[in-house]
Amino acid sequence: MLVKRKSLQTFILYGLLLILSMTSCATAPPYPKYVGSVSYSNSSKEKGLSFKALWDYWTVQIGGAARNGSPGLLGNLFAMSAGEGRGGSGSEFPLQITATLMDSSLIEAGLQHYADELEMTSEEKTDFRSVYFKRYDVENHLLIWCKLQTTSTELFLDPNRWIIYIEDDAINQHEPVRILEESQPSHPVAVDMPPGIQPDNRHTGWEVHQKNWMLCFPKQDYYKNPVLSEKVKFLKLVFQLSDDEKTKAEGEWVFEK
Repeated sequence: MLVKRKSLQTFILYGLLLILSMTSCATAPPYPKYVGSVSYSNSSKEKGLSFKALWDYWTVQIGGAARNGSPGLLGNLFAMSAGEGRGGSGSEFPLQITATLMDSSLIEAGLQHYADELEMTSEEKTDFRSVYFKRYDVENHLLIWCKLQTTSTELFLDPNRWIIYIEDDAINQHEPVRILEESQPSHPVAVDMPPGIQPDNRHTGWEVHQKNWMLCFPKQDYYKNPVLSEKVKFLKLVFQLSDDEKTKAEGEWVFEK
């Protein structure tokens, strides 16, 4: 049975990526975001939360997010207009990153959400789940979804320019085994100038370049121990420019016990 009006194949290929349309206008949580216990601890805080609420629950802002808990590229643009230099400890980090730890409860809620939205049959739901799990190898990967934006050169959206890793409270570090670039228009988006700032003759506004990545980290370390277990107190996601160790930013999920 074909899903009416929308191609099921499109949703199978991109799965939970469509959540971007639901979260783009939401107010983001302040950094660092304190999340609750991981899903396998059966945290009561996660019970009954909607897909949207779970998404917000597991999301942190990294880099260009404005201070005082208010997110946004606009805050980054004001900082840039103040004349901060590139690179080094006193510079503005060139990316604004929204990172979502794809907890198992979030994945399940997302699959169910889109199955309901598209009125999938039982067979279609099974296929949808199967393709998603196969694409991201969910059984073996710890997944972190990232939306990256920059008003600087688009070269900053090249994963080869970055050293990316996760780190726990025991200073165990893991790099992604795969970085999947997901479907998203990559053409520049015009952003209006902030009030009181006049553009030069070449620009009518800043251009925002954007890409979406799924970072696939190993679920187990070299000794077959789980990377994320109930013993882990916090997990950091770190972005460091490969040719400048001072250009670095991180987000953190803190797990309550």
